[in-house]
Amino acid sequence: MDSKDVKYVKAELDDLLASNEDAIMLIGSDEWGSNVLPIWIGIMEAFSIKKALGQAQFPRPLTQDLVVEVIEALSGSVERITIDALLGHTYTATIYLRDRNGKVHYIDARPSDAVAIAVRADAPIYVASHLYQYTKPKDAIIAEMDASNIDLDME
Repeated sequence: MDSKDVKYVKAELDDLLASNEDAIMLIGSDEWGSNVLPIWIGIMEAFSIKKALGQAQFPRPLTQDLVVEVIEALSGSVERITIDALLGHTYTATIYLRDRNGKVHYIDARPSDAVAIAVRADAPIYVASHLYQYTKPKDAIIAEMDASNIDLDME
């Protein structure tokens, strides 16, 4: 599929849920109703996103904090991030950076890093429309998770 043919929907981070070993990032869109796109991520990535939301504290800046600070120090900006495809069992994402001269750069990224950066930079999140086929009702995802899961309290 040619990237110029891909349609995107505006989305947002809906929730983060975690077990003792990993976490799931739920991406929602108004166009999907109660369905969300579940993306499995590491527990540290989940806490990095929580930090960006002001819900966790670390004594020193995390990598995503540093990335956003460097971009801003160089008079650049994060325009948006996109979650583009599912290749095998791995989602791909792109960070769109605008430099001080107005040129846009496309940076390949993991969705967890892209979302963590988008939250820090207050940049919009978009998801390729064809990924709707991988969405599930949020309630079903929560029901599938163990009783030992830790809700990361995003609400």
